[in-house]
Amino acid sequence: MSIFNNRLIVIALKLYVCAALVITAILSNPVTSAAAIFALLVYLFFQWRQINIFMGLIVNYFIFFAIAILLAPITNFVISTVISLPVLFLVTNSLIKTSDIVSHRNMKYSHSLTPVGIMLPVIATTNLIAALFLSNWALVISSSIALIYATLLSFISITKISSQSLLTEKIQEHILAGTASELQVILHSKTKIGGKLFIESPYEWLTIQSPVLLFKQDPLILKLSLSPHLSGPSEVSINVYATDIWGLTHAQFQLSVIQLHVIPRARYAAWLAKRYLEATKPGMLPMISNVNTIKPQYGFRRGIEYYGSQLYQPGDELRSIDWKHTSKYNKIITKEFVEFHGQPAVLLVNLAVRDPEEADELAQTIIITAISLARQQIPTVIAVYDQNGVRLVTQTLQPRQMVVQSLKIIDEIMIFENPAQYLYNPNITMLRSNIGRLASIEGESAKVLAQLMGIEYGNFVNSIKYNPATNAIKQALKIANIQSTIVIVSKSNHDANAIEINRFLISKRGYAFVTV
Repeated sequence: MSIFNNRLIVIALKLYVCAALVITAILSNPVTSAAAIFALLVYLFFQWRQINIFMGLIVNYFIFFAIAILLAPITNFVISTVISLPVLFLVTNSLIKTSDIVSHRNMKYSHSLTPVGIMLPVIATTNLIAALFLSNWALVISSSIALIYATLLSFISITKISSQSLLTEKIQEHILAGTASELQVILHSKTKIGGKLFIESPYEWLTIQSPVLLFKQDPLILKLSLSPHLSGPSEVSINVYATDIWGLTHAQFQLSVIQLHVIPRARYAAWLAKRYLEATKPGMLPMISNVNTIKPQYGFRRGIEYYGSQLYQPGDELRSIDWKHTSKYNKIITKEFVEFHGQPAVLLVNLAVRDPEEADELAQTIIITAISLARQQIPTVIAVYDQNGVRLVTQTLQPRQMVVQSLKIIDEIMIFENPAQYLYNPNITMLRSNIGRLASIEGESAKVLAQLMGIEYGNFVNSIKYNPATNAIKQALKIANIQSTIVIVSKSNHDANAIEINRFLISKRGYAFVTV
């Protein structure tokens, strides 16, 4: 189609149009001559001003009919129509330019005509009817040619642009639910007529970074950003809206570009937990397989849980000698033990969620939090509850026990309908501060307002007395028996108020709160 954009040919044809109209004005009768001069002036004005691309198309289409009609009296209707035919080249050039401003739209059918695709045959048909009524054979022939021209281009567009005109190199993608990834999809164009592609994503988690592509490029590189949900489709398709090079027709279809395998967060977290448990099995130290790779480390751990073995160091107790490995490696090996380090923690877990997506997120958070605490060797009490009550409160757990327990807890996550959702949590700190400020202000109105706020504060405190979160915290702190960091894992539904108020009340006793 590059011939229609050849600048020299376009200039030559514009001069051809001017010459045809000038000759018509010279050789015709006064009425026809005046019409030819008017047509020439209109043509030159729009060539000079070039108001917009669409007007350029209308003027060229008008000139095609004008030359055929105006030259007919001084030649004949057949010759005048033949003389006007090269103007269709300029019409085609204008169509190609107009296609750049055609936008895509949703359609009821797979193919439809654009406004330009409707306008051209409508004008030609209207002219043909008028020509038959007026018995103007030059207009009859030129209108028929224009109608065939528009119909033929539209037919070519409809047959050449469809889902079959693009080949996709489908990508196999494995991705963790909720994580972001960027991909490049390669498309190959099978059509030769050219055109424009508008790409849209049917999913809110899939973003098209290059939404407009040109058919003339091959291959076409489509850049995508995705962050799929747990329940996302296994086959990802995109909406494609195609416009031909002349801007006459729209085509819409779906294109499958990715075979997606979404890995649940819970499954991935469980895999991490199992890896941690494998790596921290008693006796699992790298030096056991090759004793020479381990240098003596002074100040090794001492405690109650067997962790592994290491080379004997001066000062090691004889009762710590690992006789089995000593005989195996012919070097003195001592057992290494581990003890808890750091401030103890209470892992507070709310099992209530509203949908599978939240359940998957919660399971991942529970396991990852447990692994993090275990790696820091933090002794932890796990307190688990849902909307019905306290489900479990453990004793103080060692790191491996805590991770094992977290794997059991995620199986108990409960989805329940319409969990209470709060636009905001009560700001108890500000409420108490306001009550204190009002108490220092003299006046009846301040006193009454302080009383009202005191009633509100009392209602908040009373409302959470029997909440499962409150009971779980009380039981866990009894077991921990010392100041602890309370780690909260919750989707903030039925326990939102209870967590916020307990945070205010308990933090005054020296406890720290961390929300994961």
